[in-house]
Amino acid sequence: MGETLRGRPRLGIPLERIIQAVQRHGQVMAAARELRCSDSYIHQQFKAAGLDLRRVLECHDLKELL
Repeated sequence: MGETLRGRPRLGIPLERIIQAVQRHGQVMAAARELRCSDSYIHQQFKAAGLDLRRVLECHDLKELL
């Protein structure tokens, strides 16, 4: 018997796309609306990558963040 999938499937939004949306809008809530995800999802992705909102907003070089 195979395993059943439980819960919601992963969104899998690339970190680069999340960073660009947050930088473009200057805030997480507007970026979350654009990406159709929750603001907590964005914060979780930042935490997993070792980033924080201040660093994302202040940095202008995307390569430096990735």
